Amino acid sequence: MQYIVYLAPLGLVLLLWRNGCRHALIRGYLPVLLLLPDCYRANTPGLPDPSFNQAAILPVFLFALWRERQGWVPSITDGLVVAFAICVAYSELSNAGYNEAQNLMFAMLASVVAPYLCARWLLRDLHDDIACARVFVICCVLVSAISVYQFRFGINPWHLLLGPFFPGQGLGWVTTFRHGVARIAGPYSHAILAGIMLAIAWRLARWLQWGNCWESRMRHIRLPGSKAWWVNGLLLAGILMTVARGPWLGGLAGGVLMWVSHGKERQKRLWSVLAAFLVAGIIGQMAIDAYLDIRPGMVMTQSQESAMYRKELMDKYEDIALEHAWLGWGRNTWPKVGGMESIDNYYLLLALMHGVLALGLLLGVMGWMTVRLVRRGLQETAGRASLPFTFAGIIMMVFVSLGTVYLGEQPMPALFFILGWAESVLQRRQLQQSIAASGETRLDTPAAGFRHVMR
Repeated sequence: MQYIVYLAPLGLVLLLWRNGCRHALIRGYLPVLLLLPDCYRANTPGLPDPSFNQAAILPVFLFALWRERQGWVPSITDGLVVAFAICVAYSELSNAGYNEAQNLMFAMLASVVAPYLCARWLLRDLHDDIACARVFVICCVLVSAISVYQFRFGINPWHLLLGPFFPGQGLGWVTTFRHGVARIAGPYSHAILAGIMLAIAWRLARWLQWGNCWESRMRHIRLPGSKAWWVNGLLLAGILMTVARGPWLGGLAGGVLMWVSHGKERQKRLWSVLAAFLVAGIIGQMAIDAYLDIRPGMVMTQSQESAMYRKELMDKYEDIALEHAWLGWGRNTWPKVGGMESIDNYYLLLALMHGVLALGLLLGVMGWMTVRLVRRGLQETAGRASLPFTFAGIIMMVFVSLGTVYLGEQPMPALFFILGWAESVLQRRQLQQSIAASGETRLDTPAAGFRHVMR
């Protein structure tokens, strides 16, 4: 029954044949990525074990490699992404051998390189941007709506429905509780990962709203209020139901960066934001130190225990990471400290597993893209609906969130898809005007592609 995973690539092949590569990426791959769990895999003898989204991206990637890369000039970002994938794969190969490394090598292709390059090659203009953002947002709205069931009853409906097809898989992903309520995970397995995905959708939804890219009312369903109101409300409810502070804080940081694009004196706003981040970092560190100053006889709260655990992780594992600094210890072969087998900080975990070289490449591509996106955003006509600033806010949110959770499941391909999409925007020769400032790209014009998506 686990071979139902291969229905995903079959469906993508059909879309490729009927509608072409770009349609298959937006209307086929994205829904698979956003609506089907990554924790379920087809254990195929002699082959890597793909998840739904990993299997789905392969036909799109191969077709794009064959037909859609004409005129492609590799960029620095392309090199950094490919180097990151190669570094992680080689680290695992050198530490654990081919039998253990083959699945991770395949994951680097299907969850890093392929999503990045497909978005880089196929999303070519503003109409593609709008269509892609709409599909991404509506899929996450559906996740939020369905996840009310998990929030109310503590049972993940995705695992309830798909679990019987994959016996023995996904059992470690259980519903967690905080403040007496169930934290939703949706198809993303963990509440923090769900928070990251929904926060990405939130930023894209705001961009669509500010650019007048939603219909004024829901179609087929008569509901009071505008469509944008319902989309934003359901996404915000989903983000709150994750009860995940990392994505909340990251989303706040991304929103502050996004604020730069809202005014005419954007250079001054940018310097104000950078100063605010610096001050907030200093004050935050002082607050954490005071928060973790537990005196004898005091009883720690659950939040203090969680924060103390993360602090001790750095103290315990720093020397271990430095012992194999360049290539790490391997995904499953790094030394575990008793009682601290779970590492919640992805930067520390990546250094342990695959070395500081892989860590540097990941931080490098995120920093490089953020700087370039902000620079491009400052060159645009002033307006709230700035896609470069939207992408910069998303990267900022992910950067903060990875201090509290590992980069896995759907957030990994989603991040590299966003990076490829952002690189495509940056490589376009004509400077793109903010769609809110131009006032031309609206859904009531025939130019806006995929008008009919999820009405």
